[in-house]
Amino acid sequence: MNTFVPAPGFDASRLKGTTLIVPSVSIGNVPQLTTDLLLATLALDRVGCIEDENVIPVVGPADRPHESSLSSSSLSAASSGAGATSGLSLAVEVFQTKDGQWTVIQQRSPTARHRSHYYVDNLVQFIKDAGFGQVVLLASADGARRIDIQLRSSSPVRYISSQALSKTLLDTIKGLGIEQLENVATTEDERREALIRRKEHFLTQDYTTSASSSGLRDQVEGMQLEGLSSNPALEKVPRIPKGGIARRLHSLCQEQGIAVLTVVKFAMEGDNAPDAIFLANVVNAIFKVYVPSQQQVAEGESWKFPKSWDSLYGNTFHQDMYQ
Repeated sequence: MNTFVPAPGFDASRLKGTTLIVPSVSIGNVPQLTTDLLLATLALDRVGCIEDENVIPVVGPADRPHESSLSSSSLSAASSGAGATSGLSLAVEVFQTKDGQWTVIQQRSPTARHRSHYYVDNLVQFIKDAGFGQVVLLASADGARRIDIQLRSSSPVRYISSQALSKTLLDTIKGLGIEQLENVATTEDERREALIRRKEHFLTQDYTTSASSSGLRDQVEGMQLEGLSSNPALEKVPRIPKGGIARRLHSLCQEQGIAVLTVVKFAMEGDNAPDAIFLANVVNAIFKVYVPSQQQVAEGESWKFPKSWDSLYGNTFHQDMYQ
C-alpha cells in the first residue's frame, strides 16, 4: 500500500525520475544523522509525509540549521525570516531539492514491533508508484561484527548494488576505492533471536478458524534453527548486522527491478556525529549532492548542523563539578 501523503499544492508526479535517498534506522542512527546533514545543508522543501501505521508516531518542532554552522550570508537571510523553517516534524517525512533532482526521506522513529516488513512493503510500493530514477539506501553496520578482511581494510564504508544500476555509477564508486559488502555469517544468538521473533510474529496473527489455528501450531512447533533462511531473494543480499530494514528493502527493490544502491558505514554506539559526516562525504563524493559556491568555500563552510543536534546527548555539564 502506498502510504505517501503529499503536502498541499504538491504534485506527486514531480517525484518521478528523481533520486530517492532513504535512511535505514541502524546502529548509532548514523543514516538518520547523515540525512539531517543533507536536510540542513541543502535547505530542502518538505513535500509530504509517509503516514504508515507500522511506524511509531512522533511529533515535534520542525528542525532547522544551527546558527553557528551558517555563513554570514545565510545567517542574515535567516535573521530576516527568509528560508526559516516552521511547523512540526513527523515520524516519516519526504523532502525535495528546489531543482527537483533529489528526494529525501527522513525517519525519526522506529517501526513497531513485528511490523518492519509491512513498512518495507509499503515503502517499496511508494517507490514503484512514484517512479524514482534510482534509490540510495543509507545504512550502518555493527563495527564489532566485522570480519578479518573488513578489519584489515582501510575503508570503513561498503556498498551493495543492484543489476539495474548504471555502469557509470558503479565505475565512480570503484574509482573511490569503495568495496562491496562482504557477507557475514549469523551467530547462534542471532539465529535464536530470529526464531523467537518469528514465533512471536506467528502468535500475534489473528486466526479465526480451528483449521488455521492448527496450521499455526504445526508451523511453530516445526520450526528449526537451521531453517531460518527461507527467502532466496533475501539471501542474495549480504547481511548487515544491526542494519535495520536495509537488507530487506534492498532485496525487494532488487527483486522489482528498481535501481538501488546501499551505502553501509561501519559504526558503534556512541558519539556518531563523525560517522554521519563521513557517510555524508561519501554520498557527496559519489553523487555530488552538495557543491558549495565559491563564497562558501572561501568562508570554509561545509556541512550545516541542525539545531536538533544540540540535544543528541543531553545537556552539557557544569565545569565546576570537576574542580
